[in-house]
Amino acid sequence: MSDKKIDKNKLIRKLSKEDLERLEILQKSEEVKGEQLSIGLDLEFVAENQAEILLGQKIDDPVQKFQLYYHGLSRLLKESLPKGKEFEEGRRIFYDEKNILINRGAKKDEKGIRGSDGRMAYIEDLEEAIKIVAEWSGRKGTPAELFLAFWDKNEELGYGHQD
Repeated sequence: MSDKKIDKNKLIRKLSKEDLERLEILQKSEEVKGEQLSIGLDLEFVAENQAEILLGQKIDDPVQKFQLYYHGLSRLLKESLPKGKEFEEGRRIFYDEKNILINRGAKKDEKGIRGSDGRMAYIEDLEEAIKIVAEWSGRKGTPAELFLAFWDKNEELGYGHQD
């Protein structure tokens, strides 16, 4: 930045009417801390406290996500799905279907990149996946039945499936 002082009077004389209106909005916004300034339907300035708005919304809890993903969903699946090298491809196919659900339909691209991380899934999606696994486990179902439960849920939600 230069050390030149800006002559506000000169600046204001050079500004168009629209520029002056923008400047007025910016100056008013400096007066309002922690609030969002917008223009209401009657063209009046309206200040909304963003903290109060956020308090009314559900905010994901990172600790709860960690618990649900690792100590809930992942643990249940590791304990329930067939182990060993010979079942590795089947587990991958299953995990792809499960990941489509918890990532709200995100599929891997041709390079194998999903572009979404199941560990950061919405809590309600993780809870839905755990519910599916718990119901399946309670019935003592087969791995194929669990796969189909995820398949059906993805169909219901219109997410599709991994190619």
